[in-house]
Amino acid sequence: MSGDSKIGPVGGITRITPVRKIAGSAEAANAVPTRAPASDTVPGAKLIRLASDLAAQAPPIDAARIASLRAAIAEGTYRADAKNIALAMLRYAEGRTG
Repeated sequence: MSGDSKIGPVGGITRITPVRKIAGSAEAANAVPTRAPASDTVPGAKLIRLASDLAAQAPPIDAARIASLRAAIAEGTYRADAKNIALAMLRYAEGRTG
């Protein structure tokens, strides 16, 4: 047989090391069973449907706020605060929204 002797016969797979470490019997006996998070118990199809429904909804719009901003801009009384805009841009770039 030529080549690497660690490779099994053609057509079969021989694993040299285990895929994961398995706890010893003492560790396994003392292990506390863990529960899956609640989100893991929901079927994937239901989560996909929920995400799709949320994506299809229009974002919330405050029509009164938009009207007041349009009026202030039209009257020339709206002043943009450059410092607040710059800080918001920095927070956005850092991944923070608040």
